[in-house]
Amino acid sequence: MPKGKIGIIVIAVLAILVTAVLTNAAASQVSQVVYITKSKACGCSAKSVRAADALVNHTFTGPRQALLKRIDYDTDRQAAVPYIGEYRLIQLPALIFLDAQHHLLWMAVGNVAQEDIAAKLAQFGS
Repeated sequence: MPKGKIGIIVIAVLAILVTAVLTNAAASQVSQVVYITKSKACGCSAKSVRAADALVNHTFTGPRQALLKRIDYDTDRQAAVPYIGEYRLIQLPALIFLDAQHHLLWMAVGNVAQEDIAAKLAQFGS
């Protein structure tokens, strides 16, 4: 095979690899954060819901606020049920990080730690 054709093939392969890497990097960025909470929680679950609500309110301010989709299971169950089914949530509150194609990047259920959220936001570019 002539050297010119090999060079063209190498360039084409490199272009495909670069495109794949850039596409994968864009897909792993957080596009939406879904927070499912309960306004009528009682007992010990009320404590974790209040703590998670405060953490989410503190974390998702300014530009990050546009990422957040807040759903209250007690007042908007229809909006929450698809997420509960798809991600098999058995406990609330839940914080779900999704990419632009709505693929799961990360999820926290029940007790949500500020350090975990900060690390994941940094990891996924927000």
